[in-house]
Amino acid sequence: MKALQSHLSRAWVWTRAQVITLILALRATLAGSRLIVSRRWQWVRANWIGPLRSKWSRQRLPRFSKIRSWPVVAVGVVLLGLIGVGVGVGVHSTPTTTTTTTTTTVPLSRPEAGWVVATSSARGVMVDYTNIAEGGTTFRVLRLRARTTLLRWHDGYEDPPSSDGEVPADAGPSIDWSNEGLAGVIAVFNGGFKKSADAGGAVVDGVTLEPLVVGDMTIALDAAGHWRMGEWGSKGFPGANFDAIAYRQNLGPLILNGRLSPATSPADWQQWGSPLNNDPLTSRSGIGIDAKDNLIYAAAIGHVDVQQLALALQKAGAVTAMELDINPFWPTLGASLAPLHAPGTFPVQLAYAAHDPTIYNTGWERDFFVALAEPGPWACEWTSPGLKARVEVAQAQVLHLEGKKCHPTKHVTKKRK
Repeated sequence: MKALQSHLSRAWVWTRAQVITLILALRATLAGSRLIVSRRWQWVRANWIGPLRSKWSRQRLPRFSKIRSWPVVAVGVVLLGLIGVGVGVGVHSTPTTTTTTTTTTVPLSRPEAGWVVATSSARGVMVDYTNIAEGGTTFRVLRLRARTTLLRWHDGYEDPPSSDGEVPADAGPSIDWSNEGLAGVIAVFNGGFKKSADAGGAVVDGVTLEPLVVGDMTIALDAAGHWRMGEWGSKGFPGANFDAIAYRQNLGPLILNGRLSPATSPADWQQWGSPLNNDPLTSRSGIGIDAKDNLIYAAAIGHVDVQQLALALQKAGAVTAMELDINPFWPTLGASLAPLHAPGTFPVQLAYAAHDPTIYNTGWERDFFVALAEPGPWACEWTSPGLKARVEVAQAQVLHLEGKKCHPTKHVTKKRK
């Protein structure tokens, strides 16, 4: 009986060594390291199994010595069953495949040195502004970030001329708060010359207010409020896939392909409108687009020639630009400090302007532009139905949200403090 107990004890020690080795091997296999298995196996053989085998070899084991092996087999079967057929015992392992899910993060529209942020959202900066000195004049410059804003154009109640009800309310002589207020108004600024100046055409919501002129500089806006600028009739403008709902023209280019137009020379001032008292030095405004497709507005009240305006736009980054309205009574600019969903104020303004930008809240005689905020999620955007082909009637462009997981259009107007 004592001999049996002695042999059982030795068998248990040997079995424990084998089990530990097996566990270490399995752990290393799951980690994918054969080197660890090899080193641990060598250590166990040298410190556990080797001495035991050397001792047992000098003794004669009884017939029930098979007790040494069945616990190892049993434990191995159990462990293999738990781990699965795909993993081998010892140093042999089956390669595993790792599936990696890549999450694409859209970079934010970030602030830039020299520019002051007026409004921002979950996407980043929407509107920022700065002052640029050129030729002794300081220009107020406003920038709309292309990825966070959209733009709409409005007809005035006097100019460009239209009959009552001809132009839908979404493009009428005042901000359409029931429509544009859903997105949030973040900036407003003046449009171009009046119709009698023969400075170009204007089209909105399928209504031609003035025919477009080949060669004139044109800003085009599509159903989603994206913008393009170029010479009307030039190759590739505004693009085959750009479904415009509005066009506004005003004379020739100030800047084209990054270069100032030769016509911006002070000697050619008569090409750029009729200034008061025929003085080429007058208040001027203009818009341009930079290399990142951001839209830039620049204006100054005072004695400004057209070349100064072009240079100021170029300093702000514009690679394409056109003039807007001139003379002290017309350039008007405003930017809010948060999206407005009801009539409110625009603290960022053009110094010495004749009018407060709130004139656009209730209605104005001349055309103007309204900038709106895109929704926070990148997967959503504001858009409108677009124009149906071969339909020669007014087609209202009411905004709605489009995209994956966009919430229904809802807004609760809060009282201003």
